[in-house]
Amino acid sequence: MQYSSVFLAALAATTALAAPWKHQTPTDNNLEVTLSGASSSAVTTSLPESPETTVQPSSTGPFTYVALRVGQGVRNQASRCQILNEAGNPIVIQRGANTDITFADGGKGLWKFRDGASLVSSISCSPKFQQITGSAIQTESEIRVQLADSGSELAIQVAFDPSGERQEKTVNPGPFSTVQIMVGALVRKQDYRCQVLDKAGQPLVATRGANRDTTFADGGKAEWTFDQKSEVSKVICDPAFKAAPAASA
Repeated sequence: MQYSSVFLAALAATTALAAPWKHQTPTDNNLEVTLSGASSSAVTTSLPESPETTVQPSSTGPFTYVALRVGQGVRNQASRCQILNEAGNPIVIQRGANTDITFADGGKGLWKFRDGASLVSSISCSPKFQQITGSAIQTESEIRVQLADSGSELAIQVAFDPSGERQEKTVNPGPFSTVQIMVGALVRKQDYRCQVLDKAGQPLVATRGANRDTTFADGGKAEWTFDQKSEVSKVICDPAFKAAPAASA
C-alpha cells in the first residue's frame, strides 16, 4: 500500500504530539522545609523560590528538628530559610559545628533546635538571609547597650555577656538622651532587659511608643527616649528584670 507524502507528514506530526515529554515536577522548583520531632508527626511545607516568602506550617508542633531541601530547578542552590517560635523570635538551630538562625540544604541533613522542642509559628525563606560567621558570631551572642545624644552626636556602646547573672558596668557619663538595647540573635533569653542609672544612682525613665518604663528591652523597635537628657553612672543588665511601667510625668 502506498501513502501520499501529505498523509505521511500528517502522521509524523500526530506521532510527535502524542509522544510523552519529560518535565520537572513542581517540587523541583521549590524549597521544601520539613519539621519533625518525637512528639509530633513530620510536616513538610513547600515554598516557591521568590524574593521573600513567609508561610504558616500546617502544624505548629512542638518540633525538635528542621531540614531544607532545595529543588534542582531552584536558581539559588544556597537558599536559606528561617523558622520563628510562638513569640515571633527566630529559633536557634545547630548542625555539626554550625549554630545559626537561618538554615541551608547543603545535603547535610537535619538541623537540631538548640534550646529543645519548640512550637513553630511561621517559616520564611529569603535571599537576604546570610550564614552567621566570623566576628558576627560574637556580636550575635551578646547584649549591647547603646547610649546616645543626637544633639551632640555622642554615642557609646557597652557589651554584656548574657551569662544569666546580673551585670553592672560604669560608663561615660554623657549626658545622653536615648538608650537602645540590642539582644543578639543567638542569645537564649530574647526578652533580656537593662536599666540605666543617673548620677545619683536612680533608674532613669524612658519612653518608646506607648511604653514608659525604667527597664528597657530590645523587641526590634529601636531606641528608648529619656524624659530629659541626663548624665548617667551605670548600666545594669539582669535576667530577673521585668517590665516596670512608670507613671506619666
